[in-house]
Amino acid sequence: MIGAGNQLAPTGAELTICLALVCDGGKSVVAVADRMVSVETLSLQFEQGTRKIERLGAKFAALTAGDALAQTDLLRDAAAAMSELNGPTVREVAAEVADTFARHRQTLAEKLVLQRVGMDYDTFLKQQQNLLPELTAELWTAYQKVELEVQLLVVGVDATGAHLYLISDPGIAQCFDSIGYAAIGSGLPHAEGFLTQADYSPQISLSKGTWLAYVAKRQSERAPGVGSRFTDILSITSEDAADNFLSDATIQELARLYEGYSSDLAEADRVIGLAIAQAEMTITDSGTESEPAPGG
Repeated sequence: MIGAGNQLAPTGAELTICLALVCDGGKSVVAVADRMVSVETLSLQFEQGTRKIERLGAKFAALTAGDALAQTDLLRDAAAAMSELNGPTVREVAAEVADTFARHRQTLAEKLVLQRVGMDYDTFLKQQQNLLPELTAELWTAYQKVELEVQLLVVGVDATGAHLYLISDPGIAQCFDSIGYAAIGSGLPHAEGFLTQADYSPQISLSKGTWLAYVAKRQSERAPGVGSRFTDILSITSEDAADNFLSDATIQELARLYEGYSSDLAEADRVIGLAIAQAEMTITDSGTESEPAPGG
């Protein structure tokens, strides 16, 4: 199904919000997400203690929606494949994730559909002419219906600027650079509606983009299945400095500002700009971080 702004509308499994938007005239990207997790095989949805924004290198990140078990293996295998790339672009990283996605989907379809008749994909292609037409049609239909129930945003900055890609079944990478933002999950309509109302543009500053991303996430909490306990925000810029998550203190300050939210962005711009200048965005590449703070 196609949602507003031609973004992919969420299925029942994608109970979350993940959003990324371009700032600074295409030089930076801000990513925001909740921590809601879905496990399809157990029919569970819950908020976890770890982030759903995962780094894919110094200047790239992935945001995930859908079945958490499928996401874990997919990103692990994609990261291993990317380790062989030399100075990749965002497009190349997205392509690698999409290719990994397609391989995982094929493996799942083989297990669910073809293995019950003793075949894998290659064998099925070779033997389909020897099968009953009705069986061939049944197997093809069932095979094509298999989905990973996962969507990902791959975002980052390279020599050509900031870029956004959406990865979805059956392993397709769609570039959202022309729109300037991309979102996945059940909170998509609320986040998208806010950004439209706020007259978002890729030309806005990093601090204003951070504020808009935060408010869009908070607005999306009205949707079913969007986590409200935690909010994680990552900025990636074209500068050489480390690109980091907003600190717990800055997230709490954004929560305070949101409680008195108005259309005037001046105060948010000042606070976030000060946080950036004072290097309050702190997290080490080794993964050491402070305990996550609730509060939006």
